[in-house]
Amino acid sequence: MPSVAQLLLAIAVKIGLAVALVGVLRHGLHRKCWSILVYLLAVLTFSSVEMGAMMLYDVPALEWFRSWRFWHIEQTAFELVKLALAVELGIRVVAAFPGTWRLTRALLGAALLTTTAAVTLGGAPQHPLLATGAIWLFAAVSLVVVLFNLPLHAFYRAILAGFVPYLFVFSTLTSIFTRRGYALAETLGSVDQVAYLALVGWLAYAAWRAEENVQDVSPAVLQRLGLARA
Repeated sequence: MPSVAQLLLAIAVKIGLAVALVGVLRHGLHRKCWSILVYLLAVLTFSSVEMGAMMLYDVPALEWFRSWRFWHIEQTAFELVKLALAVELGIRVVAAFPGTWRLTRALLGAALLTTTAAVTLGGAPQHPLLATGAIWLFAAVSLVVVLFNLPLHAFYRAILAGFVPYLFVFSTLTSIFTRRGYALAETLGSVDQVAYLALVGWLAYAAWRAEENVQDVSPAVLQRLGLARA
């Protein structure tokens, strides 16, 4: 059973996810990035079911939702949606800049091929490999943005600014867990919960903050750059 602190953190995360989801739908941001809508829905649904099963621990019918098999399905879904989110973000970010397409395709393709080969042929655990693949993809998108100094919609910037640091923290915690084993499992789990709460809070803020007001630029140009209002 989770501790009171872990339960409170889990509830706070669910509230943050719900706030972010409503904000994304309310401001039409899902049309800017459909994968973020799928991600928020997937995490909110899976984690709510998992928490409900843990709170109703004495109900035999919910045993499967506390099993390793359910956890495996849940984590695989999360990792795949994060991969899709990074790819969609990369495509949308460079859509208006043909000069960046070759490098973007090369970086995203290399990251996807490497991840697929590692998961398919490697003997290492699947989830860390998928998480690492997501980090590579987000890093590739960030690299293209920095190299070409691309203008980004505020929501795209928020997604990159939120996921890149969190995935770095998650990868570091996973590496420590792999080396130290279950001795630090509870501590690392708490640190990950706090880091994830920060990510969810940031996404909720980004979904509800006021739209940037870009002046002296025609609506056609803003639409072409993906900076027009949703």
